[in-house]
Amino acid sequence: MNPIDKTRKPGTRAALLLFLVLAVGCRREFADRNLKQLKANMSQKEVESILGTPDKTEKSETETEKTVSFSRYYYMQDGRTIELQFRNGRLVNPPEHVKEN
Repeated sequence: MNPIDKTRKPGTRAALLLFLVLAVGCRREFADRNLKQLKANMSQKEVESILGTPDKTEKSETETEKTVSFSRYYYMQDGRTIELQFRNGRLVNPPEHVKEN
């Protein structure tokens, strides 16, 4: 028997296989069914629970009578980009379509 096999704990191969299955299965993809779930006035956390963590974000603030924060989330996949705009942490409008890069 190979000396390496003696040091390997039982279940190591099964744990590695499970990790690989989960890693491949967790790849984020957006589809029309995901985009249709987005509604105006959703929080950023609600959007992230549907689409996952954005690939890129931009944040800014404007001060008038009170401070207004603006954020943009960018989701990119297969040469397509979804841009979502938030005002004070709330989705302004759901995306109308997916932009080709």
